[in-house]
Amino acid sequence: MSSEGALDDIADVSNVLLLGPSVDESVDAGCKRLLTTGEESAVLAVSFMLSPRQWIDGWTERVGELPEELVIVTTSDTFNQPGDEDLPESVTVEYLSSPGDLTGIGMVVSKYLERWHEAGREMAVCFDSLTTLLQYGETHSIYRFLHLITTRMSGADARAHFHLDPDTQDKQTVSTITSTFQAIAHHREDGWDVKRR
Repeated sequence: MSSEGALDDIADVSNVLLLGPSVDESVDAGCKRLLTTGEESAVLAVSFMLSPRQWIDGWTERVGELPEELVIVTTSDTFNQPGDEDLPESVTVEYLSSPGDLTGIGMVVSKYLERWHEAGREMAVCFDSLTTLLQYGETHSIYRFLHLITTRMSGADARAHFHLDPDTQDKQTVSTITSTFQAIAHHREDGWDVKRR
């Protein structure tokens, strides 16, 4: 156990699972820390918890200047909020029909991974959250999706982390999802418990 600094020990890991409450200041701080440990010029956020404007505001409050290129993948029916129509030029929003559209998510994420990898960009990915995905699909389908998408991220030299609130799932589901990742960071009352697999 240790403080937020423990996340620096897994900063070089291609895919990390962040276990913690969906809405928590310390988890959000850990998320931003993992997104900014290198010289990332490109950041991709899959956000089913926040609107694009909320995500951007959270970044500027905690980090400051936006990355050179930011792509936010979200759903239009749920998060087309005030302010979303007036975003910085460096921000691209990709709208999906539903968080359950695993094929759509995979296609959008892969498009940017390939583009940025070919351009030699340093990139980081935040997937918030698997908790939402598990409300729309079966565990085995999510597991297969994660295996595919994390393999693509590793192949593109991206660093990615995925959020999951373990209190919303049974132990077997958490164990199955956990097995997909190279490192696990579990937020507890006294800090981050970090393990490499």
